[in-house]
Amino acid sequence: MELTITVEQEPGGYWSQVGELPGCFAAARTLSELHEALGEAVGLYLWDVPACLEEPALAVGESTVHVARPPDPGGDSGNDGG
Repeated sequence: MELTITVEQEPGGYWSQVGELPGCFAAARTLSELHEALGEAVGLYLWDVPACLEEPALAVGESTVHVARPPDPGGDSGNDGG
């Protein structure tokens, strides 16, 4: 899934919002921390579990990132047991 991320810089850190997910945002002191926090926010918004953004870097401004549904933590990698 591709999402549009807007990153803004303020004194002391950064914040971001996801255009396609109203109310989904994150804030952090560094872009690296923001990347992690935004992955958590997107995953919790969509699937109730933290996710990882697949694009490696965020920058101030608007960009597109890819996020994949995280594996089911209680699942067994797709094996239905039958």
